[in-house]
Amino acid sequence: MTEAEPHVRRRAAERARQVLEGDLSPDAFREEFADVEDRRVAELLDLMEHQPEHGLLGGGESAWRDYQKSLRDVIAGLSE
Repeated sequence: MTEAEPHVRRRAAERARQVLEGDLSPDAFREEFADVEDRRVAELLDLMEHQPEHGLLGGGESAWRDYQKSLRDVIAGLSE
């Protein structure tokens, strides 16, 4: 897998933040970046696709916090 241009990574980070804020659907994000061949963007896509269950029927609060931290760390790495 090759590395994307820095502007593609920054765009992925920006769009991922929009997903977290509820301004963009995860499906729209996946569609936009599905063909990008970049290890970090692929990691972000993987995290978004494997979001743990959260809430009454989901996993624990600790697992959710760990997931959110991982997601924010990957986004921050794409922003550099």
